[in-house]
Order: sequence, then structure tokens, then C-alpha cells
Amino acid sequence: MSSPDTGLLVYTKYADDIPRFRELLGQSLPDEAIAFATSAQEAAPHLAHASVLYGWGFPSGMAQSMPRLRWIQKMGAGVEDLAGARWPFGSSVVLTRTDGRLIAPRMVEYVTWAVLRRTLGAETLHALSAARRWNYVETGSIRQHTVGVAGLGEIGTEIASALRSLGADVVGWRRTASASAAVRRVYAGSEELAAFLSCCSILVLVLPTTSDTGGLIGHDALYRLKRGAHVINVGRGGVIDDDALIAALDDGQLSHATLDVFATEPLPDQHAFWTHPKVTMTPHVSGPLIPEDVVPHFVENFQAFHAGRPMRNAVAPERKY
Repeated sequence: MSSPDTGLLVYTKYADDIPRFRELLGQSLPDEAIAFATSAQEAAPHLAHASVLYGWGFPSGMAQSMPRLRWIQKMGAGVEDLAGARWPFGSSVVLTRTDGRLIAPRMVEYVTWAVLRRTLGAETLHALSAARRWNYVETGSIRQHTVGVAGLGEIGTEIASALRSLGADVVGWRRTASASAAVRRVYAGSEELAAFLSCCSILVLVLPTTSDTGGLIGHDALYRLKRGAHVINVGRGGVIDDDALIAALDDGQLSHATLDVFATEPLPDQHAFWTHPKVTMTPHVSGPLIPEDVVPHFVENFQAFHAGRPMRNAVAPERKY
């Protein structure tokens, strides 16, 4: 149902998802007044009345135009577009995010594909097939690699566990020291970043963009990796210095980069990543927000919100996580 008295505003950039969100939320919250929007224009009639905003990709400043707003839940696991210095609400608005474990299975599949595509030599095998050449090729193995997972949160932990189950030697890096059964060793903090990177023949980035991680993987970090390393980024594009990455690819320090996220999205038409022979790029598809995957978590939080109970995956806006 949609009306000027709407209490819940659901916002997504993808209009094709709206019927699924409408059906799922209508079934779970049949007595709630719910509006759906895919643009600022569609959202405008409901901003004065909605107290809950659920979605992602909100237009800049839209939430500040909602005088009754008391709670925002991001459909995704990242909140850097709202939190930190940009958070204008103080304690009057609660911020939550979707549990990363609901998004993780598809990201595990993407990273596993990216790793195995390179280690098994898929490009070489495809070229042989296209040329109708029956040549023996010794394929590599994930067991020959040390994979470093930078960012051992809900998603990174699932990725690390999956790669380790396939036989990779997996190490992890996180902001603070704490044990993780998903990896052989956890490196923590800036003082252990260099040691972590020096282990890695494959580096998987699952980091948010914060004041500490912006541009973290630049020239110095890339040249700490084992020569010929493969970098995979499924976290946030701003973590990598693009120019440093291209330079490291050009001189052979890196053998390849698989990139699903970028500092500017969509990626500008003239960016070097589009045509670089050592870059595999995808348009931010590794962690899709599938309505059937994420709506149950929101409904649980919605019920807790109205009952005055603690909600899951609350975010401290000043820390961006």
C-alpha cells in the first residue's frame, strides 16, 4: 500500500526489484503503510511522513528531508555513504545494515570463480579450444597459493573459510586482533599489514571505505605482495590506488587484477581498466541485493524496532561499521 501517510519508505535504484519487494513485504507486514521508490521524484511525496527508510542508493541529502525519520536500514552491508562525517542525525536516528552473511554466499562464489579461473589457467585452455589445438597443459592448483583476505568481517570470514576448504593456505588481516578459525593466522592493525601482504600470492579485499582504508592498497602495499600476485577486490573501490595498481600490472609485479568495485561507479568510459589485458572487471555484481535474501532480516528488525527491542547489525555511524 502507498499513501501520503506511509510509515515505511523502500528505496532501490532497480525498478525491476520493486514487485518482489512489494510482494515479500506485503506478505510479512500486511498492516503497514509502505511506499516504494526508485527515484527522488517517486520518493518526494512520502518524505514528510515516513519514519523508516529501507534501501540503498538514496539520493544525496534525501534522508535529511525526512522530518519524522527515526531509523534507516541499508539493504547492503556497507554504510560508508551515510555514516562518518556525513551523519547529521546524532542519536535521533538509528542506523542498521543487512547482515553480511546473507550476502556472503554469492560473494564466496564470485571470489572462488576469480581464484580458480586464474589458478586453473582458464584463459589458456579457452584459447586452445578456440584454436582447435589438443595440447597438454599443466594446470595450477589453489593449494599452491597463500590467499590473504583483508577484512575478516561477516563476508570476509565466509570467503576465507571457503578457500581454505579447497586447500588454500589462508591468512587474514583485520583492524583489531582477534582469533578466527577461518584462517591460519590473523594479522592485525597497520603494524602488521606489511607482514600480511608479504605472505600473499593472492590478495582478496573485502574492506569498507573508511578514513583508515581509503587508498590503503597503493604502491608500497602492492610491492609487498609476492611477485606475480593476483589482486581481487569485492569490498570498495576506494581502497585501491588505481594508478599504482596499473603500474604494478604493467611491470609484472602483479599478474592480474579482478575488480568488481571501483572508486567511481559506473566506471568512466575512458578508464584504463576497460581495456587493460591484465584486468578482469565486472560491474559491481559480486554481492547482489536479492530481495528474497535480505527482506527477512529487515522484517525481523522492523518488528524489533516497533517493540522497542535491540535490532540486529546496528551501526556506530562515527566508525562506519
